[in-house]
Amino acid sequence: MNLSSVSAKTKIRHKNDINTTLSRMPLASRRVLFMAIAQVNPKKLMEKGQVFRIYATEYAKIANIDTDTAYAQLSAAAKDLQKQVIGIPKDQLLPLFRRAGEPLLEKPTGTGIRMLNVTEWCDYEEGNGYIDISFTRQMEPYICRIERDFTTQVLLSTARLRDTNASNFYQLIRRKIGEKRGRYFDIGVDELKDELELFTLKNREKIYSYPLFKDFNKFVIKKSLDTINDTTEIKDLQVQIIERRQRKATRLRFTFRVDDQMTFDGF
Repeated sequence: MNLSSVSAKTKIRHKNDINTTLSRMPLASRRVLFMAIAQVNPKKLMEKGQVFRIYATEYAKIANIDTDTAYAQLSAAAKDLQKQVIGIPKDQLLPLFRRAGEPLLEKPTGTGIRMLNVTEWCDYEEGNGYIDISFTRQMEPYICRIERDFTTQVLLSTARLRDTNASNFYQLIRRKIGEKRGRYFDIGVDELKDELELFTLKNREKIYSYPLFKDFNKFVIKKSLDTINDTTEIKDLQVQIIERRQRKATRLRFTFRVDDQMTFDGF
């Protein structure tokens, strides 16, 4: 498809293996990547060397921002995306798709992490107001010919979230929906912080942000829930504490509904 035909029903699909990488991306880079993925048929193999174009005017309309901001974000995203890599354990790497005339590649050995580039190249044409993206061959199995273990997001919803925590939270909810867990899910507090990338590593030790749950709840959870309820098709999103240890909240339950008739300004 092309971005001129985007609607409230337009969705993007990607393997769960790259969710962590997506969560760590700047929002502008994530939006550009998602707008490129929206042009991919997730059930078919993309053409070799296929190029995906995003115009600043399309970006502005989809993300619901002004055109000047769109130009600036496209420029920044072009530089950032060329540096983005995905780290996948070698024993979990998806095999590359083989096209006619291409050689078979040996399966990697060892137990280390294979670092894969997301894009082959990115071109930003400032005068013409667009960015061109070509995905690497290694990226293809994570965004096309997808059959299972994937996350589906509504393009207009994810593109219009302007807060990183809310964007990561929305991605988590959509992954849970894909797992067919009904309209609720339970998750540990530390596990939720892992999903939202709210930690730092110091001497290989994970140090979580917001050690006090009341702060985590006030500044991250409630703020994200309000943003998602207002911006996306996920509605009536609520949280309750379902487990405490020594009076400290350790496990949460999130409930929600999906408004499949959600409308978006401009569409």
